[in-house]
Amino acid sequence: MTGPAASMGHRHLVGAVMLGAALVSGLAACASASPTEDLPEGVSVRLVQQRSDVALHQAQVEITNGAETMLSVEALSVIDSRFEADADRVLQRTSVIAPGSTVGIRVQLPGPACDEPDDGASTVEFSWRIDDRAGVARADLPDALDFLPAMHARECVAEALADAATVSFTHFAAGAGGGVGIITLAALPTGAGGATIDALRPTNLLGFGDAGTGPDAALPLQIQLATGDAAPREIAIVLEPFRCDAHAVQEDKRGTIFTVDVTVGGEAGQIELAASPDMRAEILGAVAEYCGFGS
Repeated sequence: MTGPAASMGHRHLVGAVMLGAALVSGLAACASASPTEDLPEGVSVRLVQQRSDVALHQAQVEITNGAETMLSVEALSVIDSRFEADADRVLQRTSVIAPGSTVGIRVQLPGPACDEPDDGASTVEFSWRIDDRAGVARADLPDALDFLPAMHARECVAEALADAATVSFTHFAAGAGGGVGIITLAALPTGAGGATIDALRPTNLLGFGDAGTGPDAALPLQIQLATGDAAPREIAIVLEPFRCDAHAVQEDKRGTIFTVDVTVGGEAGQIELAASPDMRAEILGAVAEYCGFGS
């Protein structure tokens, strides 16, 4: 056949071949990225929470590449029934992990699912590429530092306490009280009652002067939150440092995160109460002045 009809038939044939090739290519790409229960050979994972992650409510999935070629990781999530949602990576980017290297990929931890027990298990899912191979791995994620059970317990106690009162640090006066300064702990009851704020524990950096001089000492508070009681409470607490090591203060990550002993619904527990970022900066600056190495 010659003429326009032949030319049109040729174009249809070429288009069909190209479409077929595209479909085959697309199917191959989907197959190469199909989910699997296995990690790539030589790759291992674990979950950790460093001190610098705590205030941001984050953790890190450490991925070790034991293979002989580069490993690329893109989307990543941690699935755990103790969270109210999946924990997704903080920075949506490609992480390239050299052979023999370990990279920590930060994930943002959601709020707790308090109808779940404190003990549980985590799973990690991430997309990966090695050379011309790609896939989506799903595997058990060991909690290397065993931090999740205690964190889940504290956060669920904090949720229960919030029904009875809002508890926070509201003010810091540098240099007041003859120490580093005075921090004000405030409790604003809701009237629901059923809770007691028992004691405040020191941090690795800060104690409470004569009222709590040792690292294991606790400052008694005994704030009773009875049903119908909505009267605000404020307690002024003198802070003094346990040490005056300039490097320790400058590198501090947890020195302004206090543990609070509470009783909620007749059950004893603990919550963590942190100074705000601005207040934290004020406190560390006051420690530097108190210790004699402030600017």
